[in-house]
Amino acid sequence: MFIFTAKLTKKKLVAAIVAAGLVLCLLIVLVAARADAPPRETVSLMPDATGIRDNDDRMAFLTSCGWEVGAQPAEYTEVVIPETFDSVLNNYNELQASQGFDLLKYKGKRVMRYTYAVENYPTGEKNVSAVIFVYKNRVIAGDVHSASLDGFMHGLLKGDKPCDCKPGAACPPGCECTDCPK
Repeated sequence: MFIFTAKLTKKKLVAAIVAAGLVLCLLIVLVAARADAPPRETVSLMPDATGIRDNDDRMAFLTSCGWEVGAQPAEYTEVVIPETFDSVLNNYNELQASQGFDLLKYKGKRVMRYTYAVENYPTGEKNVSAVIFVYKNRVIAGDVHSASLDGFMHGLLKGDKPCDCKPGAACPPGCECTDCPK
């Protein structure tokens, strides 16, 4: 049988309590930070948006999103991402965030905007465009939209179109919306 004795002074007791309190506080902070952190393994369906150097790379990116586009951009221009976002840009950035992009990182930056004619929109609708914004060989944002009066806008991935089908009704031919009431 072993007996261990130690002389415990008031000073040592206070130091031990303070040390235990610090360790407890540190554990609480670490656990709270870990709870707020995004999951480690997130699966992104968006194709690799890096290494976009020329038209072939842009077309390959849009093809990997599911779109057949014209051989050349219908329009390309340099634009500046505004320093301040109004409600329209905030809404557009929410669409971008849903795809894993964030335009807030590029405030004040000059970027290239490329617009391509989409040739395989599922409903057969014409005048549909795919737009991508490129900064330093990286796609930083994009959308697919119709310029018609009752147009639409959705994310780059084919099938990202929000459902506008009527509940209980059959979806129109070619409907590929993600939350269809089928």
